[in-house]
Amino acid sequence: MPLLLSLEALSALPSTVHRPAYDVGGVAIGIVHLGLGAFHRAHQAVYTDAVLAGDPRWGICGVSLKTPRATATLAAQDGLYSVLTKSREATSVRVIGSLRETLFLGTDRDRLIARIADPAVAIVTLTVTEKGYCHDPATGRL
Repeated sequence: MPLLLSLEALSALPSTVHRPAYDVGGVAIGIVHLGLGAFHRAHQAVYTDAVLAGDPRWGICGVSLKTPRATATLAAQDGLYSVLTKSREATSVRVIGSLRETLFLGTDRDRLIARIADPAVAIVTLTVTEKGYCHDPATGRL
């Protein structure tokens, strides 16, 4: 049976897997990101993960806008996930710990508003992609 990624399981991972270089449990949320898509998880959350070793104030609260699936999956893994990086020379696996809270807009709207209003949150971001936000000419809405 495969090992489910979690805070408790970090120490059981093979030594070839790069783990967060900070106390994941000591990270505060300073960023709210609207969207839990692959682009955010592979870019912004990875860069933020690198910052957390020096400054634990910048954990991310990720908000799923469309479905609760990503929220539930990440919550079951304590917000942890892995990023695989391939080059001609090597392949590396890194566990990302910057995503410290996940919310689903459909059921967590009040929690989201409270999180954005939290004085510890200094940054609110969103990912805009060519496929994610399409204009509907019939309604004029995104």
